[in-house]
Amino acid sequence: MPFTRAYFSQQDSQWKEDILGFGDPGDTIGYVGCALTSLTMLVSGHGYAETPKSFNEKIKAKNGFISAGIRWEAVSQVHPQVALKSNISCDTSDAPLAQIDAALSAGQPVVVRVDSSPAAGLQWHYVLLYAREGNDYLMLDPWPYNAGANTHDLLLPRYSHGNSLSRAIQQVLIYECTTSGGGTVSTPAPTPVTTTPPQPAPVTGSPSTSGVYARPTSEVTAFMNLRSTTDTVSTGNVIGQIFPGTQLLLLEADGPSKIGINGQMLRVRTPQGQEGYVAAWFLERVSTSAPAPSAPTPSTPSAPASQPAKPASQPAPSSTAQPAPVDSGIKVVVSSFVDAKGLSVYMQASAKSAVVAAEPANVTLAVVEPAATAKPKIGISGQWLYVRASNGKTGYVRANFLKLAK
Repeated sequence: MPFTRAYFSQQDSQWKEDILGFGDPGDTIGYVGCALTSLTMLVSGHGYAETPKSFNEKIKAKNGFISAGIRWEAVSQVHPQVALKSNISCDTSDAPLAQIDAALSAGQPVVVRVDSSPAAGLQWHYVLLYAREGNDYLMLDPWPYNAGANTHDLLLPRYSHGNSLSRAIQQVLIYECTTSGGGTVSTPAPTPVTTTPPQPAPVTGSPSTSGVYARPTSEVTAFMNLRSTTDTVSTGNVIGQIFPGTQLLLLEADGPSKIGINGQMLRVRTPQGQEGYVAAWFLERVSTSAPAPSAPTPSTPSAPASQPAKPASQPAPSSTAQPAPVDSGIKVVVSSFVDAKGLSVYMQASAKSAVVAAEPANVTLAVVEPAATAKPKIGISGQWLYVRASNGKTGYVRANFLKLAK
């Protein structure tokens, strides 16, 4: 179906200062919102009227962010007609140009990641490709070099840095829209989220248990919400908070098959006997034996939990001890996207722990955890990497702001 170009700038004053997802105060749309803005142009071009502001809020309502990193599948949770078909990493291989061409020929624009600067290190940037032109692609770039949907903006002159087209692209995200929406927008006023879907009946009774336990994954560094219904948009159904390490008994016979699956909600029971629903994609399976009771889960959150990854407060960690450094031989480079304050190095894998150093852009750091666990995390949102800072101290940094040193 036809795609109509709709342009947005992540630097637009209507949303540039908005916090992206559940990120830290400095993680604004204007600073790190290129992926969100590219996706906004994609869905709006298919007729689903969004702005970066409205789309940010709707994806947040679906728990579609890990800190400031988008879960790519969350787009279809907001607009079910827009489904992610391929997510291809090509940092160390040629980009699949034939697949990109096929998608564009079918009227499906493609989000790609490029390197925004020829400087050493990681400078991730996302743009939206909408047509092939010779040995290049026409793009809509959320960073406003040439703002507007009708400009003739090619990828290679700005982002090749001497590389071929197949090597200038580092990641490819192909979405397929099956039904057009109700209209496109190019210079809209902010669109607030005004509707709440119908809620299922609240939790009642005590169903049979599956005998299987699950706990929050390492991506949950603060808490996750326990809800009385499966609705993830409303905050009125939040009945408690689940902290890292808490083991939850699954109360559904098919519960084990939902663990780790995006868009699934699981009915669980806490060690204190409280029952409710949690997001299955933030859970991992543990032993089938009953765990020892942990600290009580508050029955009523102290504040509305509209941002589950950013609570007003966090329990103190049980220990501030760090693991023994392991010389992995791996070096990583800090992204040039970090601001003047630099990339924070935390004592623990949590933005709520003490900061032991701040590393400027393009500095090289040594990884001090085993190579087998470190390499898969480099450049990945929601992951933490154990490194040695320039001041000699060890700590954790957000892995999505790192690139493997050449």
